[in-house]
Amino acid sequence: MKESNLEVKVGVFVLAGLAAVGMLVVAFGKFGNYLKKTYPIVVEFQDARDILKNSKVLWRGAQIGVVADTPTYHAGEDFVELTLKIDNGIEIPTGSKFRIDQYGMLGDRFVRVVPPEKVDGTFLQSGARVKGEQEAGLSAMMASAGPALDEIRSAARRVDEFAKAATGLVQEAEKGKGPLYTIMKDEKMANDMKALMANLRKHGVLFYSDDSGKNESEKPKKNDKTSSPSRAGR
Repeated sequence: MKESNLEVKVGVFVLAGLAAVGMLVVAFGKFGNYLKKTYPIVVEFQDARDILKNSKVLWRGAQIGVVADTPTYHAGEDFVELTLKIDNGIEIPTGSKFRIDQYGMLGDRFVRVVPPEKVDGTFLQSGARVKGEQEAGLSAMMASAGPALDEIRSAARRVDEFAKAATGLVQEAEKGKGPLYTIMKDEKMANDMKALMANLRKHGVLFYSDDSGKNESEKPKKNDKTSSPSRAGR
């Protein structure tokens, strides 16, 4: 009798544990979405890429439903349909905006519902069809940054080509050839190059000023000052 009672108690404990696990799976897993009572809303998007079945539908950060299925395209149309399953008891005001957003750069995609600025007291009914807006957030910024990225790549290529050309000039100069070697060999051109570099270091590119003329004009004054004591001695 004692053994049979122990077996019964163990069996009840195991069944209770399995029931608890099943309840957790239903409550927190995707299977629970099928048991909720919902109503559909169809949203027309120009582009609904990367939206998957059971993606979240958020209202001010709170989940109010899920995406019923992947986007559907009908021949001849310039948009795709995305059917949302909205939880019963959730009323979405007429005029609300539907946008596709994303968690960070590599996060999941979801549908964001943005309420209208003014609520007229009416709400979207089951089966309502609305138009979605262009995607927002980081993904939209990356898409709009395409032309700017192309310009950056083009500028990087030009810098790389300039660096290669400058390296070639230096290599030719080391061998005693090329225009750079000619400049280095010509004393006047070498002095002018030194003056240019000195002025750039001193004033920068934006406020460039040639001080070579000033230095030359100051030389006679210095000579006059140094020669004045000798004249006084005479």
